Amino acid sequence: MTIITFDNRGVGKSSRPNYPYTMDMFVEDIKNLLDYLNVQERIHLCGFSMGGHISQSFVLKYPDKVKTLILCGSGAYIDPTSTEQQLKFFKMLKSVDLEQRIQIIIPNTFSITFRKKLKEDKKLLELIKNDMGLIAYLKDPPRYQDYINQTAAESGFDTRESLHKIKQPTLIMGGKKDVLAPIMESEFLHEKIPNSRLEVLEGLGHGFMIEEPEKANKIMWDFIQDHLG
Repeated sequence: MTIITFDNRGVGKSSRPNYPYTMDMFVEDIKNLLDYLNVQERIHLCGFSMGGHISQSFVLKYPDKVKTLILCGSGAYIDPTSTEQQLKFFKMLKSVDLEQRIQIIIPNTFSITFRKKLKEDKKLLELIKNDMGLIAYLKDPPRYQDYINQTAAESGFDTRESLHKIKQPTLIMGGKKDVLAPIMESEFLHEKIPNSRLEVLEGLGHGFMIEEPEKANKIMWDFIQDHLG
């Protein structure tokens, strides 16, 4: 099995064109990447958070290209007021240094239990900073405008009335203590996507894949293995 990971436009090592992005741009980026790599078989598509929104949009536009779908810490709808709050949040991040950013991001990403663990284990904290790409801010910091362009794609996102069209086997994973994508959003996805399975990770936050990677990876891998044939 081949695993393909990539940076969306506007982040990481991908280019950062300066204009508002749309969800369809992200969908077409995946389609073009698959075409470029000459991927002919149907894919197991996994998206986390905003990546889950992109994945939903992709499978709804290109259902024949997807074999299974995995949605992690995601939802089916973005309230316009939350988009405004995101913009204020990014504006605030713009005005603080790296260490302050970390102190802001971590409480929103991880459960209280895991945050206590990070306080006691400085090596783990440094590892998490690296893993989350926070150290990379020093070398290649996202511009404030990159955040704005990304957020534009979330404006108007709403798949609530289309979820019944997703026929692929779908694994939905959510942290019970997630404050960014509350578990009720995963429950809604499970209710509306016909052939879906919900895995609630008790006591974990939005970053559940970092808090308990072995557990999260096993759930995903077992699900994929069930649908390899």
